[in-house]
Amino acid sequence: MKKYISVAKTLFKAQLAFRFDVIMTALGAIWRVIFAWILWGAIFADRDMVGDFTFQAMLSYYVINSFFSAMDISGGVAAEVSNGIKEGSFSKYMVIPSNPQLHFLSQTLGASGYYGLFTALAATVSVLIFRIDLTFTSDPVKIILAVAMFILGTVFMNSYQFFVGIWAFKFQDISFLLYTFPNVVSFFKGEFVPLSLLPDVFAYALRFFPFAHLVYTPTMLLSGMMDMSEGLIGLAVLCAWTLVMMAASQLTYKRLRTKYEGVGI
Repeated sequence: MKKYISVAKTLFKAQLAFRFDVIMTALGAIWRVIFAWILWGAIFADRDMVGDFTFQAMLSYYVINSFFSAMDISGGVAAEVSNGIKEGSFSKYMVIPSNPQLHFLSQTLGASGYYGLFTALAATVSVLIFRIDLTFTSDPVKIILAVAMFILGTVFMNSYQFFVGIWAFKFQDISFLLYTFPNVVSFFKGEFVPLSLLPDVFAYALRFFPFAHLVYTPTMLLSGMMDMSEGLIGLAVLCAWTLVMMAASQLTYKRLRTKYEGVGI
């Protein structure tokens, strides 16, 4: 455990060397709120409610949404793993005394902690600039539940990205998986629009898949627009999918690594 904590600490400190990337991520969070302010401002111009949302509630959704979305930096794991396999540098993760998947998870958690500081600042700036009457729950249980879902969601996404990346053991080009699926996943996470605005059948079906509970569910909990019972269902679903994905990625790694002929570190 100590070695993984050391990896997380190292990646936290390493972000000091990539300050431009961190700043751009924070600005991206502000841009997401600007987009919502322009788009939904036009939609709310001739109405007071859209679904269960008022204009201020919608802006609150995007402020909290932007925080969770910017904190999820696991997207680079699949590319790093696949490139390492193709270039031969993945060998180092096969010889050091650690589990490669847990190693990448530690990296993600460490970097996410640093990104979180600037993303929180960006969210605060967004609230002040657009004078948003932020809707935020005062229920400590909902807050704890949302935080737990975010941490569990980070583990799921890291496992998912690792699972995608290791298919480079078998296939020379997995660019379709690297560049197409992220946009689909972002939609299912509720980053573009709140999932409750989708057709009822579609929104109901998404409850049983993990992606809706990575951003949408914790955002709705923190904004006070979701009941505790729905949050607990989301946590249970996410927990089940996380266990499945961790097992699937480990089994796939153990099977495909035997096909690896890469050399070097």
